[in-house]
Amino acid sequence: MKEIIYLDTDLMNSMLAQLDEGLINSFSLEQSNQKSESAGQQSVRGKSAGLKGQVEASTGFFPGGGLRLNASIGNNGTESTNESTTILEGQKDVLNKAFHDHALEVLTRKLNEKNLLCKGDQLNEGDLYLEESRYRFYDFALLKKAIDPDTMKEILLFDANQLGISYETAKKIIDKPKPNAREREMMETAYRVVSMHKQIQPIIDLFKQMNTFSNLASNLLEDLSVIKASDKIGLLKKKYLRESPEALSFRTDNSRKVKLLMRVIGKKERVYTDGDMPNFKENDLDIIPNLLLDIILGSFSILKEGDLIVTPIAIYYE
Repeated sequence: MKEIIYLDTDLMNSMLAQLDEGLINSFSLEQSNQKSESAGQQSVRGKSAGLKGQVEASTGFFPGGGLRLNASIGNNGTESTNESTTILEGQKDVLNKAFHDHALEVLTRKLNEKNLLCKGDQLNEGDLYLEESRYRFYDFALLKKAIDPDTMKEILLFDANQLGISYETAKKIIDKPKPNAREREMMETAYRVVSMHKQIQPIIDLFKQMNTFSNLASNLLEDLSVIKASDKIGLLKKKYLRESPEALSFRTDNSRKVKLLMRVIGKKERVYTDGDMPNFKENDLDIIPNLLLDIILGSFSILKEGDLIVTPIAIYYE
């Protein structure tokens, strides 16, 4: 029984369409009749009014004329009815997932039958490969939320903040050549506050650097996450994840292996770092995003020289 956590249905359907039987277009499934029915009736009533007038001349005792008015009021209206029946979105999602899960079974079977899955370590660009491995999952949008230098600073300086002296005040007391009596009483506390700030500063600096990298990576990989399994690294489209990035971040332990169906698209012969940037030419704008990803992923040792770049098709536990 497969527990699917990622399935690129576009790639899967494309591969099935290229096999001899084409796309699966029918399946049997016990369905519950979940539907939403609505009916309504609408009535509109209105009034139509008319006004008629008549002017008459008078030859009576007083010369002049007379004016006579009369009015009429009528009614008009319309009536309409509507009815609709729709399948609930929840039922559509269940049916789609059941169809796709079955299609993945068919795809893996056909790939095995036609010997289209490569075996061994010698993989080339375009090869299809099924591997069972432990993996690491990286979502930089989630990392961006988690790595907040200001929040971390407040947490690490909780004890220092309880001493009642700010860092600025404590620094002034220590640096003052001739402190007064009250400042001398506060001297010991001031040293503790300054010492605590110095101890946590390297951690805050690291968080600031990581936050900068996370912001950049989150912008570059707006709708993508990164997965690393052994020496293979690929980008996951978030819309095809069966679980949220938050949930997957708790599942990347070493106790359970996952199966990855993927296509090899290249090999990383060289990883550029921030101190090893190549000379740019006028027509090299297209390589800048890749260089930035090299710097970010290489800085965290996610991407290494010799890694295979892959396109994941399906990731599941079995």
